[in-house]
Amino acid sequence: MKKLLYCSLLLSIALSGCQSGTEEDKSLASTHPELEEQLQKDSLKAPATTDENSEIYERYRITTEEYQRAGTHQVPTLYRGRLAPLDEGSHADARTFRTALRDGLKQGVNFAGKYTVVTVGCGTSCQVHYVVDRESGKVLDKVQSSLGAAYNPNSSLFIVNPPDSTINYTACAQCTPEAYVFENGRFRKLSSKNAQEQR
Repeated sequence: MKKLLYCSLLLSIALSGCQSGTEEDKSLASTHPELEEQLQKDSLKAPATTDENSEIYERYRITTEEYQRAGTHQVPTLYRGRLAPLDEGSHADARTFRTALRDGLKQGVNFAGKYTVVTVGCGTSCQVHYVVDRESGKVLDKVQSSLGAAYNPNSSLFIVNPPDSTINYTACAQCTPEAYVFENGRFRKLSSKNAQEQR
């Protein structure tokens, strides 16, 4: 009988201890003061909204769509022959970035009918896009971006820093979207006037 009474008492203490633990609303930060202090220092800032730069964003978006709608950049056929390996002597950067370029070439043709675009990081918010001819393996040209690029296998149009509504263009001059066309093995920058003429 004493044993049963003792077990009941222990059980009630254990249950009350569990309940009191769940009633207290303790966060991870409040139980670790050093972490709480660090979290206060490293508070996140809300991303930019379209309200801050909606006019600029819309202008970039519309111009980009004009380029994409223009049929003059379409490539009629895709190269289906043997894909040449990297020609390391074709460009000053080819040896320096040969591992990244070789890995990127595994994607196959992804731009303007017979080219592979290989993107190599060059620091924070920095990318270099190399264009490799898949018939010869030669690195032909490169262009730099801060926010990536948009391109496809059926077009010679190449958009650097595609328009993004979360970017505050007023605060980030290097984030400006730009359009290029790939002609005769080189990038040629397009202006918004060109896009309007091609409509």
